[in-house]
Amino acid sequence: MKTAIQIVLAIAIVVLGYFIYESIMEPVRFRQEVQLREAEIIQRLKDIREVQRSHRSRHQRFTADLDSLVQFYKLDSLTLVRAIGSVPDTLTESEAVRLGIVERDTLWIAVSDSLLRHARYPIEELPYVPYGGGERFEMQSGFIERGLVRLPVFEASAHPYVYMGDLDNWRVYYTREEGLRVGSMQEAVLDGNWE
Repeated sequence: MKTAIQIVLAIAIVVLGYFIYESIMEPVRFRQEVQLREAEIIQRLKDIREVQRSHRSRHQRFTADLDSLVQFYKLDSLTLVRAIGSVPDTLTESEAVRLGIVERDTLWIAVSDSLLRHARYPIEELPYVPYGGGERFEMQSGFIERGLVRLPVFEASAHPYVYMGDLDNWRVYYTREEGLRVGSMQEAVLDGNWE
């Protein structure tokens, strides 16, 4: 009888030890998964910001449509001004150009040849939130006025229920309730809320 109680107690100790271990490891595993997912989403938002900057330099505005942003990347081009020659220390660059010491040459470079070379996904996937099950980033653009200046602005974001919804207890452990966002519709900034 005594050995039976000892065996039952040993099994209970092992089972309780397992439950204690799992209760400690569940938030740790969740944090690891969050770091992985957020890193991919942040990189995608940085890529959107980079293409939007190029779009603004070419068209003087941001776009609110992710599909047109992809088309801009695939089909449009950017200007590159190249200076041929060197500017003497005694002159400014504009004076050197006027005197013919330095020449400027304008080149057109395809956007796809100059941006997102690091991307490990097809450009057609740019609008889609990683781990979002086909959901797209929300994006809007417009203009704000600061003083007498009209400034273009944009904002791209992903809500946590989109990229965390498939995880158990994500509402318990996840603290970034506003989700991930780059840009702002109220200020002329292109920072992300993770920076």
